[in-house]
Amino acid sequence: MANKVIHSGEYIKSIDFEYIETYSFQQEAYYSETNRDTGEMSWHKQRITDPDKKLNLSSMKISSFQFNDADVLTLVHILEIDVVNLPSWMCVPIYRDAMVFYNKKKEMVSALNICFECLYMETDKQININADERTYELLKSFLNSKGHHIR
Repeated sequence: MANKVIHSGEYIKSIDFEYIETYSFQQEAYYSETNRDTGEMSWHKQRITDPDKKLNLSSMKISSFQFNDADVLTLVHILEIDVVNLPSWMCVPIYRDAMVFYNKKKEMVSALNICFECLYMETDKQININADERTYELLKSFLNSKGHHIR
């Protein structure tokens, strides 16, 4: 069965959240050639959360923003950019950055996995997120300014 696909603007408008946490994960393991895609674990299959909504063991929280923070408004504007130039790399994404959205009860309501190599995003519910190339550029710049180390 094919995954559902939605626009990044549609995605961000569909989430009722109180705060966002950003994470980096699979960083050291990815750059260690001896660990990449060993029989123990495929880095291509890893997401920020597992089916039980537990964070990936390699995850490191980088930043957090409340709904009324200016940073949230910036993120929403970035994700609302119209898709004019849809990236279409033929690689398999390795997610190393993510945003996790929480409600007022501190329950996770959604997670967005991001691969900046392939310019690809997917939610925790396996929904593919279409976004413009400019969205990825601005998102990368924004996350780097908050402490992410995206190449």
